[in-house]
Amino acid sequence: MEPRTPILATASPILQFMMLLAIIFVSLLITALLGILIGIPFFGTGILDNLTSGIDYQDPTMIPLLKYMQVVNQLGLFIIPPFLFAFMMSSNIPGYLKLDRKPINLSWLAGGLMVILALPFLHWLADINNTVQFPEFMSGLEAWMRESERKAEEMTELFINVDTYPAFLVNLLMIAILPAIGEELLFRGVILRFLKDWTGKVHLAVILSAFIFASLHFQFYGFLPRLLLGILLGYMFVWSGSLWVPIIVHFINNAMAVLIIFIANRAGRTAELEEIGSTSNIYYIIGSAVIMILLTWIIYYAEKKKEIP
Repeated sequence: MEPRTPILATASPILQFMMLLAIIFVSLLITALLGILIGIPFFGTGILDNLTSGIDYQDPTMIPLLKYMQVVNQLGLFIIPPFLFAFMMSSNIPGYLKLDRKPINLSWLAGGLMVILALPFLHWLADINNTVQFPEFMSGLEAWMRESERKAEEMTELFINVDTYPAFLVNLLMIAILPAIGEELLFRGVILRFLKDWTGKVHLAVILSAFIFASLHFQFYGFLPRLLLGILLGYMFVWSGSLWVPIIVHFINNAMAVLIIFIANRAGRTAELEEIGSTSNIYYIIGSAVIMILLTWIIYYAEKKKEIP
């Protein structure tokens, strides 16, 4: 049997990019429609009205529906499109997405430790980001961005504050597992690789893919820390040649927040998501940055050493 010929393998980069956007749009639309249909037996025939008439974030009965649709949207936006695009680009889907390469333990361990110890520096970046003020003629845009940020934080707090084990496992799936797999598949496995192949410039591809990663979260006052995180994850992917390194590190980053909030809630204490790892001590912030740089160098050195026969 002759090997399958991928339909986009020899297409122009512009056509490949347009096809990627089309795949994402169609996948998101179809999964949303299927999600609504599948959800009717569980949430009633008013599911569409609940989603389109405005969400009352103070209504606890809406939380299961919101979490369900969050999972559906993650599948449609992040999980399905990369595999469809890889199918059209290569006859070896795992190979194209770099899912067939086993990572070395030191890389993901150092990366996981990095995203934990980098928190003081990342929060410092977020504080700087939050002080950004737009010119007067852009005040409307600034007001919209701050309101979007407030709603995103409100929804995140609504999702993450649980104190039962089943709800914790749901959060782990929705906030840690699916985003780690899906976002790395799309932003590193597909977009970074596409930009690298198109431009021939690795550093440009890492930075641009990180910029897109930070922008599409639509939390504009957390843009800088997400941009830095995206750059770090991008280099982990490039240096290791395995998508599993950024997937595992991304999972550790998200799962840590889910676990800390859950433990605090179980203990009857209050833990604010935005305050985890935050400090005003300049020495901790500088130390956090130094450790982040050191661990990045360790990952780079370990991966380069691996290439030596």
